[in-house]
Amino acid sequence: MTNAKPNTRAQNIKGWSIVLCGCIFYMYQFLLRVSPNVMNSEILTNFAIDSLGISFMIGLYNWAYSGMQIPLGITIDRLGPKLFLCVATLLCACACFLFGSSTNPMIGGAARFMMGLGSACGLVGTMKLGILWLEPKHIAKVMGLVLLMGTAGASLGGVPLELLVNKIGFTNTMYTLGLLGLGIAVLVFLVVSNHPPIDHHDEIEDIYNNEHPLTDLKRLVKSPQIWLLSVYGMCMYLPITIMGVAWGVSFLTRTTGESELVAASIVSSMFIGAACGSPFFAFLSDTIKSRRKPMIFGPCVTAAIWFTVFLVDLPLYALYPLFFVAGFSYASKSLSFVSACESMPLKMSGVTIAFVNGIVMTTGIIFLPIIGKLIRSHWDGTMVNGIPYYSSGDYKFALMLVPIMISISLILALFTKETHPEKRTIPKEYGPFLDGDLI
Repeated sequence: MTNAKPNTRAQNIKGWSIVLCGCIFYMYQFLLRVSPNVMNSEILTNFAIDSLGISFMIGLYNWAYSGMQIPLGITIDRLGPKLFLCVATLLCACACFLFGSSTNPMIGGAARFMMGLGSACGLVGTMKLGILWLEPKHIAKVMGLVLLMGTAGASLGGVPLELLVNKIGFTNTMYTLGLLGLGIAVLVFLVVSNHPPIDHHDEIEDIYNNEHPLTDLKRLVKSPQIWLLSVYGMCMYLPITIMGVAWGVSFLTRTTGESELVAASIVSSMFIGAACGSPFFAFLSDTIKSRRKPMIFGPCVTAAIWFTVFLVDLPLYALYPLFFVAGFSYASKSLSFVSACESMPLKMSGVTIAFVNGIVMTTGIIFLPIIGKLIRSHWDGTMVNGIPYYSSGDYKFALMLVPIMISISLILALFTKETHPEKRTIPKEYGPFLDGDLI
């Protein structure tokens, strides 16, 4: 491998192609993450479980995802992302086949756990590809592309997936998702490489100085700023986990009386809002030269909207813009990743992203069972076709936890420090990285 600062046009094109392969996998794993939302009734029927059972089953994805973040962040830094991305995609594909072919809740839970194990590689692996193949000024663009593709995957997990389930059924849908995963695994194997012809050692020497990962991890754990940003992100992520992954479609079908297809389209508007909000808050943050102010503004709007949705009987036409704005304002959460990276030396950016992402994804571990138990505790025992029938009141009672936790994220944001490079002293190794755009 030759050392050189300048990047060639050919490498840029190949680098972005390789990063796109990682983004396609991230889109796929996000589709799997949110898929239970439109298959809620099918999962309840297929596995003969109640709200608490499905919450635990879905939450196993988060257990695996969160638990793998730190080990992956450390290992990928040393072995490269290609092997991990290939194995991760195959693991997700096999989990789809297993999930669709079983009626045993234990096996279904194991399949969701496998999906979480594979999906854990998506963000860290793709960001590592960007760091290997592209100049440092492009890393923020890679993060932006990853978030955009993830939102696209979440949107595909709404109306398009609902239409597919209605057309070919639950089992065949999972088999189709499994085949899609196999195709992506082949794409990653053929296109992705760990070894660019030109590296960037001379650009930022410190970025490769990862000889003592446990020291880096200890530094993260001892930082109050990192914990504030991580828990802030976790609380802000709650609408995605609860409304986007588990209970949004079921809640909307009960409160509006509309079909699951219409309910899925409303939830999709939240993800479209998030896709629009991420670049907006990035631009706003750099324009006003503050990470902290948008991170305070976002939860103010988000909490107000969710309190309105759960406390007021709203007409159908009002739900689309409200869900869109809720997703838009939620996107201020993306600045917590930027702020965390700016709070640590750049050589720790990989493990920092993994640490924050791991804490964020504990949302499902902690809150899915709580929501499931709250729904069941408020349920009057009504059964329809052998499965529990939960009323709109049951859902509203439990889902009020969402805006409450977002309000807590607002309080946490007030205690964070400003990290925008023009408002603080940045270590010299950040220079080339911060010359580019920041998400």
